[in-house]
Amino acid sequence: MAEHGMAILAVLHDSANALKTEFTEAMLKERRSRPPRERGSIGVRVRQTATSGPGIFQIEWYRVQGKQRTKYLKRGKDKDGRISQHYRLGAFGRLTDWEKALILKYEPQFAKLRTIQSHIGHIRLRSYLIDQVLQRKDTLMNASESLNDLVEWNE
Repeated sequence: MAEHGMAILAVLHDSANALKTEFTEAMLKERRSRPPRERGSIGVRVRQTATSGPGIFQIEWYRVQGKQRTKYLKRGKDKDGRISQHYRLGAFGRLTDWEKALILKYEPQFAKLRTIQSHIGHIRLRSYLIDQVLQRKDTLMNASESLNDLVEWNE
């Protein structure tokens, strides 16, 4: 499972980067054709952090707020109180019409990648927990066999 999971995560990461590049090119094309007041300020990044597990990455939207200042947007929570895999349109704040159109085109695709990655993370966790249980079972079986041998030896 581990090798397959890593291979799938690598494909997802490549897909996320390709999608980010596609979004960035579309965004830059739109910005160049607009007057300054309509140029927008939304961007997206794909990154791996030092604290992320192997192969895990983040896809985050941000708003540029002046020179070298960005504000990363929050995804919000789902109905069960967990961090959602989707950004709601309201999280982006004030948008130009063209930004809204690009977000509506790209965010569902990014959300799908986040969801698949989340499922892989859950599978990894369950696999790890099963391995732990099996290791404890083996330890108990070995201890039981040793105890049986000791009882037989003393008889």
